[in-house]
Amino acid sequence: MTDTPPVHGFAPTVVGVALSDCTPQDAATVLRVLCTAFPSDRTSTERPDDDATVWLTTVDAASLPEPSEAKPLSEAVTADIQGGHEVLDHVCAALATAFTLTESTAASGDQEQEMHMRLTTRH
Repeated sequence: MTDTPPVHGFAPTVVGVALSDCTPQDAATVLRVLCTAFPSDRTSTERPDDDATVWLTTVDAASLPEPSEAKPLSEAVTADIQGGHEVLDHVCAALATAFTLTESTAASGDQEQEMHMRLTTRH
């Protein structure tokens, strides 16, 4: 993570990501894209637990990511992301280089935004 001063224990560039409604293999594909694009609390080779129903990661999205590709998803993945407005845009940009994003809901606060979306394979 970067040396950005923390706010309430977290750097203002930190984004929380929760993946659900998918297979462990699809979660691993999405996590690999995020861990390649940003410093993360996971590694790009880390394999998610097979018996989990939700997979979590925290990324430091201080800068825009390089475009990346991902192997096809077997089904849609639900992603819930939360963080500051600008850094949330960075995470969405990283995901959009590898997947098609369908935003279903968003809630904005003064300092943070929360988004619920579906990720599918790009065609």
